[in-house]
Formats: sequence, structure tokens, C-alpha cells
Amino acid sequence: MKTTSATGSRSGWKRRAAGFSLIELSIAVFIVAIIMAVSIPSFIRSYNNSVLNETGRTVVTCCQLARLNAVLHQRKVVFHIDLDRQVIWLTQPMTNETAEAANDPDTADLPLKKIEVSPRIGLVSAQLADQPPEQRGEVDALFYPNGTCDGFTVTFRGAEKGSGLAIVVDPVTSRGVPWPVKS
Repeated sequence: MKTTSATGSRSGWKRRAAGFSLIELSIAVFIVAIIMAVSIPSFIRSYNNSVLNETGRTVVTCCQLARLNAVLHQRKVVFHIDLDRQVIWLTQPMTNETAEAANDPDTADLPLKKIEVSPRIGLVSAQLADQPPEQRGEVDALFYPNGTCDGFTVTFRGAEKGSGLAIVVDPVTSRGVPWPVKS
């Protein structure tokens, strides 16, 4: 009588080698490739939209920072929008005492914050109150010590076709509100 192993198989039988055949691996790789081909465009769209929304949130936060600094220091804050260089920054004019303390009497403005717009999106236009939108050059809006500002709108174009975002800043509350727009 032949002895059997602990698994119950006879010692004389051939055991199949553990692993996958080339056909099984090819099928698995093919399925993974199809799943990636379907899902990657969705991930890219999602990433581009998140970059656009993050830029909008950053501009809204900069409006809050500008208002806070204007009220806190009782001096105007300038919200610069440079459409050609795709940059937004905040400055606050320095007093004579502040410039002397900084040992730089030639410095007129104290930089507060700078935002470089991602290359994935574009800074399309800026509009002060009822003026026509500007698509080139620089637009400056002021935040005043009483908590108000020059009402303005900044428009961004997203990387995806038809996606865009407009930040509308209310002149009374100085709050920026993002609005999706078709570009």
C-alpha cells in the first residue's frame, strides 16, 4: 500500500507548480490597462478642477487678509492683479516710521502676500466695479480701513474645456464669492 502525504494526495501523482500562466498574467494586465484607460481622464479632470477651485479659495482668503490688514493697521491695502505675468499680490503702503524702522526709506509698500497662478489655469480678466473688464496689464483694487473695498471681479480659465471661475468681491463686505463660469 502506498503512503499518502498530509494533504491526502498520493506521493506518486505529479503536483502542478504554483503560479500563473502567461495567458492568465496577460489577461490580468489587459484588464488593468482597460480600467486605467477609463479612469485616468476622470482623475485628470478632477485634479484640474481642484487646482482651479484651490486658486479661487486662495483669492478669497487674500481678500479676507487684505480687509483684516486694512482695518487692523488703519491703512489702505492694495490688491494687485497682473494679467500679463499671471500674478496677484497684496501690498500696504508703509508709514514714514515703518520705513525708517525697516532702514529702507525708499520702500513705499510693504508686501503682504503673493499668489502665482498655476500654469494649469489662466488669469483671464479683472474688472473694477462698473468699468469694462481688463484682459491685459495690471488692475489695482483698494481695501479701506473702514472694512470696505473697491468692488472687483477676477476671472480664471480652467485647464478643462469650458471650465472657469469668477471671484466676485462685494464692495461693502469685502468678501469674495466664487462663481463657476463657462470659458
